[in-house]
Amino acid sequence: MSALQLRLKRRLIFSLLTLVILFMVLVGRLTYLQIFASVDLMEKKLDQLVATIPITAARGDIYDKNMEILAKDATSTSIYARPKDIKDVQEVANVLSEVLELDQENIYKKLKDDTQSIVLIQRKVDNDKAQQIRKQNLRGLEFAEDKKRYYKNGHFAPYVLGFTGVDHQGLYGIERQYDDALKGQDGTLTYQRDARGRKIATGTETRVDPISGNSIQLSLDSTIQHFSERAAEKAMYENDAKRVTILVMEPKTGDILGMATKPDYDLNNPREIPDILNTKLYHDFTEKSDDDSERKEKDLGQKQQEMWKNPAVAFNYEPGSTFKIITSSAGLEEGVVTPESSFYDKGFIVVGDRKLKCWRYPRAHGAQTFKEAVQNSCNPAFVEVALELGADRFYKHIYGFGFGEKTGIDLEGEEAGIVPANHDVSDVSLATRSYGQGITVTPIQLISAVSAVANDGVLMKPRIVRSLLESDSNKVIHEYKPEEVRQVISKETSRTLLDILETVVSEGTGSKAQVPGYAVGGKTGTANKVIDGKYGDGKYVASFVGIAPTTDPKVTVLVIIDEPGPYNHYGGQIAAPVAGEVMGEVLKYLDIPPNYEEEIDQVEKVTIPEVRNMTMDEAAQILSTKKLSFITDGIKGEDIIIDQSPLPGVEVDVNTKIQLKIKHAQGNSTEDSKKIMVPNVIDKSIQQAHEILKENDLNIQIVGSGISVKQNPSPGEYVEKGSHITVEFKPVE
Repeated sequence: MSALQLRLKRRLIFSLLTLVILFMVLVGRLTYLQIFASVDLMEKKLDQLVATIPITAARGDIYDKNMEILAKDATSTSIYARPKDIKDVQEVANVLSEVLELDQENIYKKLKDDTQSIVLIQRKVDNDKAQQIRKQNLRGLEFAEDKKRYYKNGHFAPYVLGFTGVDHQGLYGIERQYDDALKGQDGTLTYQRDARGRKIATGTETRVDPISGNSIQLSLDSTIQHFSERAAEKAMYENDAKRVTILVMEPKTGDILGMATKPDYDLNNPREIPDILNTKLYHDFTEKSDDDSERKEKDLGQKQQEMWKNPAVAFNYEPGSTFKIITSSAGLEEGVVTPESSFYDKGFIVVGDRKLKCWRYPRAHGAQTFKEAVQNSCNPAFVEVALELGADRFYKHIYGFGFGEKTGIDLEGEEAGIVPANHDVSDVSLATRSYGQGITVTPIQLISAVSAVANDGVLMKPRIVRSLLESDSNKVIHEYKPEEVRQVISKETSRTLLDILETVVSEGTGSKAQVPGYAVGGKTGTANKVIDGKYGDGKYVASFVGIAPTTDPKVTVLVIIDEPGPYNHYGGQIAAPVAGEVMGEVLKYLDIPPNYEEEIDQVEKVTIPEVRNMTMDEAAQILSTKKLSFITDGIKGEDIIIDQSPLPGVEVDVNTKIQLKIKHAQGNSTEDSKKIMVPNVIDKSIQQAHEILKENDLNIQIVGSGISVKQNPSPGEYVEKGSHITVEFKPVE
């Protein structure tokens, strides 16, 4: 074989091998694509051919115990854009930024990003704004169904309800705690598109309907919540307090009937910090820097996180003399004292090397029985009881009442309080804890413990949710029944202590909590506030906890006034009257018969009618026939009533003033329609008057303090936007 033939043969073999290798690679690639990668490729193909837009499911409603709606979804719109379908990007960006009040440059960047088949412009757009954009017939925009959470009254029970985020998920309160039950299952809208990602006009669309979430019924009673919030706001302003918290519990079930804290925030605009919060809580809201050399103001996010905390479950504070109820329970249950046990108060008691004073030192109470010591809130007497009990027996009751652990209430952010360990407890520490110092509790812990005293000694788990309901029929899916935790003290001890606590109100330091006709028991509390690990100079927490009626307890009420003004910080002086007012209103509302009929003036009663969605003229006529008056922020006959307080069906005294909230009628033909009508702010607190005037683009000029009694210009007059309205306030008698 010649050299030429050999070279040709080698080339032929090399070419053949190359072809075989290429063929094997091709077969391998085809095998991989058809067998191993087929599913993934099919998904990519479908992704190129179809686009999917989510349809937000409606969250379940939230009701109070009487099925009064508190939170509900309203329809809104999500707006999407398909960049590849948009012809004039600048025009679309201009329209969207103007109507939606968004940054034009950011929208322009989204619309120019043709690497995305579809981009989200904004969720939860009001339908009227979405319709405004639809009318422009802008190619490349998609409009999908969405939901927007609406709270009937934005400032009503915000710390209980919580709110939702941009993705319609629960963020705080019940909204977060029961998010899985409330949120439902989102649906989808799927449509065909071409190779360039554009929607095919004649293509098919597939819709998967969303499934609505379940609804929730709370233990909260809207009327009692209203009583609590009104009283808390009034107490805050009258006492120049940093914050006021009021809790109302049903002892036999553990149901939370009211949970109010003022100041608060607007659930319909939860990220805006109200001026009152900046004034009361955040005027010196600072933290130490990393090098510990200076303090710097906390940012907006930190302030919001603080604002959203529920003080009723997260506020740790020293309870002061209200804790003497626990010391009394332990002493009576363990047989250390009886109501008639003798004590002698010199104004102080020496324990170890410490001189522990009574609150009225240097004056002394002298000789007294234990019942009188409770009436007088005498510190030395309680020190003697705690020392006689000893650490083990005293701590057994502290833990038994639930202090030092969370109550388990269905609200996020609950704290456990601080109960220092009971090993090697000094006599001094034991003594100070007997009157509520050196130990911290939360409001929900304290009212639960005192409710156990009112419930024959049985501690109940606080209940805020009564039942889970089907979204459409409101049929009960699951009922959360009252839950007993444990028997803390005997029924006999409970009855004895209730009798003693009744004398605290009828004869002792809690006299300002009296409710005419009812046997009311309770205990006052005044404690120095701990700030940065030490007692703050001039900073106090004033409180009162009451039980009514003591003969057959129906409600327990706790009032906490945080950092009242320097002129009066005693719980018996400023917290007790607030508790008495709330208890009186609640007892009458619940139709609890008085203990002393002869002490009650017989007043004609009337049931409040439904006037919502009526005009002012219609409402005025109906209320007049029922012998009821009203106050409102508007006076025009064609204005529409959108809310009322108290709610329909509540029985009240004749001549009671019903508070009406209105939606102003539009389209006045007079010259005055170019100006702003002055709303009625009579019988309002400073905060209420300020907010009403601010909503109407008016400013307030404050004269005095308390509740408004006069304003100038008068309601109904027309003034220029930005005008100052002079409002005169006077203290409530």
